[in-house]
Parts: sequence; structure tokens; C-alpha cells
Amino acid sequence: MRTLNSLYSFKLLMLAVFFSASSSTTVTSEIVLVGSTPGDKEIKDLLSIPSNVNIDFIRWNLKLNNAKTNQNSFFSLDIAFGETKPNTLGFTNGGEKRSYEGTIRVSKNKNSNIGSEIYHLKSPGFSNEISIIKISENLFHLLTSQNELMVGNGGWSYSLNRKDPVGSNIFLISSSVSDHKLSQLVFEGRTPCQEIANEHPEMNTSRSCFKLKWKLTLNWDSANHLPTIYTIRKVVDNKPNDLSGKWTIIKGSPTNPGAIIYKIEPDQPDESISFLVADDNILFFLGKNGEHYSGNENFSFVLNRKSIKP
Repeated sequence: MRTLNSLYSFKLLMLAVFFSASSSTTVTSEIVLVGSTPGDKEIKDLLSIPSNVNIDFIRWNLKLNNAKTNQNSFFSLDIAFGETKPNTLGFTNGGEKRSYEGTIRVSKNKNSNIGSEIYHLKSPGFSNEISIIKISENLFHLLTSQNELMVGNGGWSYSLNRKDPVGSNIFLISSSVSDHKLSQLVFEGRTPCQEIANEHPEMNTSRSCFKLKWKLTLNWDSANHLPTIYTIRKVVDNKPNDLSGKWTIIKGSPTNPGAIIYKIEPDQPDESISFLVADDNILFFLGKNGEHYSGNENFSFVLNRKSIKP
């Protein structure tokens, strides 16, 4: 009887070891990124979508598995795309859907002024690799074939947001700006509503507000090229509100000495808004404590330069 009990215990032990080993080999580190981007020619080409397909925006659900290990790293991507259905967040006639799978290669970015890690996605369904740069633990951004941040439009940006944000909101990039002598720059975009409205009660948003429309104009003195006046238009609950005032440039922050921050300062200090300058074409919204906001599957907290070329 003692021998049988010992044999039975041994079998139980071996089963426990087997299942423990099996489960450990299947555990993956997964990051889920969501967002909506424009449907410009370059991104359509990369996703092997015919150029004659009319696309207003593309909704992304991207799962990165084992991306940090760079071993057995793979991804799955589901997209929906089409023309906007008026007054909704959806597509006319439901849009179209596609799915892709492939491998991930992580590299250190040689241009330290932009970021530290680039995720290269390779799939038989792509015409070429899709590269995404890590802006922070919660924010990623698509890159052009020239390794530059893709520039969106007044509706959508090329940022993807972590579906379940983690605690760190520190930017991993330094600002990269050219020594331009332009007297004016214009940025525009749409962002989620409630997150920023919670810090800015003066916006008087309704509980049903889900997006804000922005147009920011920054002016420089033509002689010394110092900041002068800004104007900003915020469309809240379909009601436009225009403000103007002085703005400043701040170089460096407690967590990022290479950062350049544009701060617009209306007469009421509590209404000031700050933006991290990624490059000449992209601004990221900052909260009052210097952290960035986390977007969602519909909009990101990004402004895109309206006119890229001077």
C-alpha cells in the first residue's frame, strides 16, 4: 500500500511539473494598441489597400506579443476602414475589415532626438515593413519610410494608444525642431473630450461630449523670431470658442531635458495649455502636471501641422 501511495504521489508531482512547464512556455507579454489614423496613400500602400479605395480613416487594434524580448516576437493586427458615416464614429455601410499577422523586430533608433525604440512589423500582407516608434509606455506613433513621424490631418493623427494604460507617462523622446524663420505655424486635430475637460472646467462640456476640435495658430515676431500671439479655436459640443493671448517656449522638463514645450497662456492661468513639441509637424497635449493624456480607439491627443511645407 505504501508503494502504491508513493507511486501515486510521484505521478501527481510529474503532472504538476508538466503543466507548470507547459504554462510557462505559453505565457506572452502582450501590448494592445488602439487608435484611428488617416487613410493616406502611404499607409494604404503599406497595408496593401488599393489606391482607388476611398478612406477617411482606419481604426487599428494591434497586439504586440513578446515585443520587448525580440525573440519569438509576433503581432496580430485588425483594421476597419472606409468613409465616415456622418454624425457617428463609424463607417458608411460598415466599412471594410482586414487582418494581418507577422513578426516584430525591435531596434534602437539611431536618431536620438526622436526616440529610443522602433518596432518593425513584417507581414506577408504588407507591401513593406511598418515601423512604429515608442513615444512612451502608453503612446506609439507610425513612421514614414524616411523614419519621420507621420503627419495626420484635422481629423485623425498617426498615434496609437495603449488600450490599458500603465502608470508611466514619461516621454521617451527629445524634441526635434528645425531653425525655421516662419512667422506663423498652424496646427489642427481632434482629441477625446472628457479627459482634458476634467482639467479644464471652463470648457463647460456636456457629459455626452466625446471629441474636441482644435485649431492652434502660433505667431512669431518677424524681427527677433520670438513668440508673440497665439489664437486657438476649440469646438466643444459643436460650439466654437476662440481665445488668444501670449505664448512661450520652455526648454527642458524635470523628466526630459531634451524636451521643447509650447505653452499658451490666456489671461486666466488655470486655462493655460501645454504641448510637447515632437518635431516641426507634431504636438502632443500635456496635462497640468506635465504628463501626457492617453487617447482611445477613436482619437489621440495630438495636433498636426496643417501645412507641412513652408
